[in-house]
Amino acid sequence: MSRIKVLFLAIAVLITTWACNKEEDTTAEVRVVTANGTTVAGAEVRMFGQGTVDQTDVGDIRIDRTQFTASNGITTFDFTDLYVPGQSGFATLNVEITKEFPDSTAFLEGIMQVVEEEENRKTFILE
Repeated sequence: MSRIKVLFLAIAVLITTWACNKEEDTTAEVRVVTANGTTVAGAEVRMFGQGTVDQTDVGDIRIDRTQFTASNGITTFDFTDLYVPGQSGFATLNVEITKEFPDSTAFLEGIMQVVEEEENRKTFILE
């Protein structure tokens, strides 16, 4: 093979390989239900995470998003815009869920591991 053919073939292989490595979405689906399994519509779900400076010092909040659950008790956060390809891991986020009822307010705290380029799902039980 001539050098031009080899160079052309190498470029074609690189372009094909690069085009096949499409970034997948990084999402977190939160489902809120009651202890008896009933879905909770209209619950406020806040997901946030802080950077760490060292083991004892917590840095500024880097992610802070709030949404409300739909009639099926689910809300989905899209973090694709924050993921950097090649990054090892994405985030462990704090989750705060609040639901106002006519005679009371329910509140729940938890955490959720969000893995890069995956559709992450977690169910929280609001009591």
